[in-house]
Amino acid sequence: MIPEQAKLEIRKRRAAGGTWTGIANWIEEDFGISLHRSTIQRWHDKEVWVQDEEILSHEDSLDERIKLDKKVATYKDEAAFYKKLYQQAIKNIAKKEIIVDAIRELAPAFPPVDPAQYTIPKEGFRGKHAQTVIAPLCDTHIGESVNLEQMAQLNSYDLEIFNKRLYGWATQLLNLVNYRRNIATIDDLIMPMLGDMISGDIHEELARSNVANCMEQMIRGANLISQALMFLAPHFKTITIPCVVGNHGRMTRKPPMKDKYMDWDYLLYQWVAAFCKNQSNIKFDIPKSFINLFSVYDQTILMMHGDSISGAGSNMSIARAITSLRGVVQYKKNLRAELGQAANVDEPIHFDSAMIGHFHRIDEIDIGTGELHICGCMKGPDEFALQRLHTASKPKQLVTYWHPKYGYVGKEIIYLNRYDSLSSKFSVTVPPLWVDLVQD
Repeated sequence: MIPEQAKLEIRKRRAAGGTWTGIANWIEEDFGISLHRSTIQRWHDKEVWVQDEEILSHEDSLDERIKLDKKVATYKDEAAFYKKLYQQAIKNIAKKEIIVDAIRELAPAFPPVDPAQYTIPKEGFRGKHAQTVIAPLCDTHIGESVNLEQMAQLNSYDLEIFNKRLYGWATQLLNLVNYRRNIATIDDLIMPMLGDMISGDIHEELARSNVANCMEQMIRGANLISQALMFLAPHFKTITIPCVVGNHGRMTRKPPMKDKYMDWDYLLYQWVAAFCKNQSNIKFDIPKSFINLFSVYDQTILMMHGDSISGAGSNMSIARAITSLRGVVQYKKNLRAELGQAANVDEPIHFDSAMIGHFHRIDEIDIGTGELHICGCMKGPDEFALQRLHTASKPKQLVTYWHPKYGYVGKEIIYLNRYDSLSSKFSVTVPPLWVDLVQD
């Protein structure tokens, strides 16, 4: 017989979806009584029926009995319906598994191939067209001190680390170019310098924590960057260096609109050009405008630092600013007509792509006629980015490849913190007489 103590628990377990076999096992384990599941089911059904009878007799209502019968019939129909769906699903899955197994066993397959050794393509199988490398150098922030402990061990930066990262950048750039030379001739390097080359003193805490004053930042940076250029010069027929100034090197507290070129970046570029003046395959373009245009094949690229763009560096605000500048540049076309200048004046009146710095990240935005490249930062994250913006982006620089027919065809990213533990071959020493930096 059913133990009296178990009756209530049986109802609860059954209401919760327990099986009769499971309930029988529970009774045997807890009470030591072995009952067949059908015995427990008959008792349960009888108890429920008696309970329902009591309810109906108490209510003395035929309507209540009819409602209960309808409810039972509905539940039975639903159970039968879902059981049918389940059985059909099982059949469908079984059919699919049979088909998949048959395909695996009976379908023909390619024979396995042995590993092949990579060979450099022969001259006749390389690309028909030469390619040009554009490798921006931007946001180097020479002279800034980033403290490893204050940065929760995320990054550190000083003049020595800049030297190592610069040497690593130049070495890795050459490695990437030589690797790509397996498929295409690469004779020309364009190296836009996009500003914020020095840390500057526009913020009080920078003036206090920099490893050197602005003048030393400028000449030490010019010395090291010049060595990097001379390191690369033997490996290219031409190296072209278009420049724009940034905002960290400015000589005023507030960002100037007039005489923006009065900037430590501008002096750094001029000193680099002076140090490299005897190297005939290195050419500089150092304008006084905050924007500059240069060409690669039939593509024209707008370059600027990016500090003039409002909107906290969102892609939408950057793209909107570039779109506005497209109209400004094209304004030159009508201006030429007014001045009676010839249409073939060797000065661009449009641009297809753009390159900017300032935002300390690498990103790419489609602007219809080409791409807008945000070109990275050599310094990496600092205390301001970590505390105020809650962001940290690795120190890196962009390398892009350009084809005379297809334009922009690829890019690489050089991650720079990997070189922090290596030695550099560039000399960081600056003698009392700057002219002695260059030995005859």
